[in-house]
Amino acid sequence: MSESTPSQRNRRPRSYGERPSISQVRHYLQVMVYGDCHQQLRELMERHNLSASGAAHHLMRLGAGLDPLPPLNQHHDH
Repeated sequence: MSESTPSQRNRRPRSYGERPSISQVRHYLQVMVYGDCHQQLRELMERHNLSASGAAHHLMRLGAGLDPLPPLNQHHDH
């Protein structure tokens, strides 16, 4: 079992798709998508102020037949 540092224990949990602050450690995943998918991701990011990973997660949930997580569970315009 790993122990968390005091700064990790006191950190406010982020909301779904919320962009991390600069001081937080970031992890990067590089993927290639077709232009039509990239366009949908960009539109979703701008429309709902989502990070790229939040937008991708949202679209993957929809594609898997899962319900979107809050706050996007209130929006039904895909």
